[in-house]
Amino acid sequence: MNLLLSNLQSLMGLTGISLLLSATIFRVLLFFKVKKSFAAIIAIILFALSYLSISGYSINFYVRGLFNDLSISSLVLLSYYLISSVNKTLSHNNPAYPAFSLIALTGLFFYPAALGLGMIDPYSWGFINKTHDHYSSLIFITCLAGLMTFSLIKQYNLLLLCLVLSTLAYQLKLLESQNLWDYLLDPLIFIYALIMVISRISKKMVIFQRT
Repeated sequence: MNLLLSNLQSLMGLTGISLLLSATIFRVLLFFKVKKSFAAIIAIILFALSYLSISGYSINFYVRGLFNDLSISSLVLLSYYLISSVNKTLSHNNPAYPAFSLIALTGLFFYPAALGLGMIDPYSWGFINKTHDHYSSLIFITCLAGLMTFSLIKQYNLLLLCLVLSTLAYQLKLLESQNLWDYLLDPLIFIYALIMVISRISKKMVIFQRT
């Protein structure tokens, strides 16, 4: 059972890297005006090739050594990006901005505090049932449930999917980390979300100034 779980955790980590590589090359190809359908085919091929073994290890294994495992939220959003790029109906019905906004705002609070800037250590809240500070974990879970309810009411389906799947994956221990934060958030998705939010605010300010 432990071996099966370990293999599953490794597969999840490698899949995250493969999705990251595919999304990156897809974005680069679109930047150079490559036809979207052709770029999608290249991204799919790269995803498959990333599992090929070189000297006993897959390509995504070598790249994984440069990063920590991506969060479940990252896997959801990377998959969404690739699928919605060739299916505009999906992107219109499930906007990603609410998810990026929450990730950016959470990261602005979480990462400085987790690095020791302040009196609070929010990272410890993520060790559910493994910490002596049960009240903080209870508040964390309550806030998470509140966000899920809010997302459901507002029909922020992509945000809801990130929260639900991250929590479910944590319960199933699908990543090597035992901390719920690592399922919800990672530095790469935080940086990307922050850039997206700043870009959107900047565009709105430019439009406002022109009117």
